[in-house]
Amino acid sequence: MQTAREILWTAAFLNERFTEPVSPLGWSHVGALFQELALRDPLRYVGYPDAEKIPTTRLWSALPYVNVEIFQILYKPFPDALVPADAARYFPNGDINFRKRAPYPTWRWLPHFLWSLLRHTLRDLLNTSPLNYRKWQTFVPWHETQIQRLGARLDAATNALDLWRISVALYDLDTQLLSIHRWSLTYADVLHKLLARWAGELASPLISDTPNKTRIVNAQLAALARMPAPLNASLLARIQRGDALSDAEQETARALDAFLIAHGHRAFSLDLAQPTFREDPTQLLPLLGDAAASARSSRENLPAAFQTAWRKLRWWQRLLWRPVIGLARHYTQLREDQRYYWQKSLALTRRAYLKIGAQYTAQNILAAPAEIFYATRQELAQCARGDLDASFLRARIAARQNEWATYRREFAERGAAATPHFLRDDTPLTENKIATSETNVWRGRGVSPGIARGIARIVHDPRALGRVGAGEILVTPSTDPAWTPVFARLGGLIIERGGILSHSAVVAREYQLPAVIVAGISRVLRDGQEIEVDGTNGSVRCV
Repeated sequence: MQTAREILWTAAFLNERFTEPVSPLGWSHVGALFQELALRDPLRYVGYPDAEKIPTTRLWSALPYVNVEIFQILYKPFPDALVPADAARYFPNGDINFRKRAPYPTWRWLPHFLWSLLRHTLRDLLNTSPLNYRKWQTFVPWHETQIQRLGARLDAATNALDLWRISVALYDLDTQLLSIHRWSLTYADVLHKLLARWAGELASPLISDTPNKTRIVNAQLAALARMPAPLNASLLARIQRGDALSDAEQETARALDAFLIAHGHRAFSLDLAQPTFREDPTQLLPLLGDAAASARSSRENLPAAFQTAWRKLRWWQRLLWRPVIGLARHYTQLREDQRYYWQKSLALTRRAYLKIGAQYTAQNILAAPAEIFYATRQELAQCARGDLDASFLRARIAARQNEWATYRREFAERGAAATPHFLRDDTPLTENKIATSETNVWRGRGVSPGIARGIARIVHDPRALGRVGAGEILVTPSTDPAWTPVFARLGGLIIERGGILSHSAVVAREYQLPAVIVAGISRVLRDGQEIEVDGTNGSVRCV
């Protein structure tokens, strides 16, 4: 076992999902799910003897990190040819051979390793097999029913103990969703790796043009922007006040209401402290922007990337690869859809915690309901059972408010791009480096093909997306699915984190948007600078 001073931590894996300091309650709820289902459970599956003891995650300045040794153990048994391309970001200098230093398994055919893997696989064969997508087909309708049932319970709940029990039921629902999704994500990685070996540069377009919830949400937002009375800050304020509206404005108000009923559970982050679109519809305004104009862009007239790639395959390739391509497309779709469904239960969980906060505010434990996000899930459980003194909880929350204010201030000064990618204990091991081959040219990794030229617009906060104009190049650490409506008006995309199957890359390919991953690029580009993005060769250059 590692000692605390020996642990190498990586921001990869979680830094795409938490793009800014995470709240104590958000981390103790969502972070616990990641720890068990994405990290500790897989170690149990492969029979790692210290699966219950190994440190899995930590916060550094309220930013989450994962123990690199976990990725070493999980990827060590993979043959080099099948190691997912995205795995490189979990290891220093992107060296996938770093995984071979793991203490377990000692060899690929270790009987204990094989038996443990077989035993756990057979326990839930449909879920763990390549037919995992069929599990989703039965789970999603059941999940929707549970959301409605728990939502009704939440509306009727009047005391903190009942609200806590609802939050526990929602946590269990999240557990079931993520226990399915982790296998979907595994198959998405492995199948794309196979396609990349067989089809080369055609692999990415072969898994593009897949129907998913992100595309549906984005299309409805674009329709909202094209209404006869377009939604803007002034009209939104009038709708919220209940002012008299013209016929065209009433039509927009009805369209907005329908959108929020269907998709208002979406938020810019997995952090429960962040409001949903339904709670704060002003978050939609930066996403609309020039959506009406961009929806009529010439990109719509281009042939679908999938159809173009499919026609380039030879007849025998179509025949032999069809099953793999079909499965890969299923799992690319689920890569997006799971977040959409998960955020339904997270939105209810946020409501439950805020109602607990309102209860504690009425009891003078909190000054305002939102202070609940400075408690931890464990503390709320103790409080609900009467095992934690209210004055102690109040003092802990006050201390964390001050601590987290410091983290947010430091983050604003330092910026997401300067967050160390690796830590050795509390010490940054390496800073993100930018590979260059010549003056004013930066080499990275292309994740969506094509070439685009435009103005670089550097954005770290989704609330600033309104700054991005039509045809400009968005430069950002990473994007959440909720950011992606702006993709319709972009010329290109540069991100600093993620991989070929990150939300940014998947949606960029759907929009046929040239996209590149270059670590640390936002520290050397200037906002407003004219640049060229080559998503085929993975380069960025000044024009």
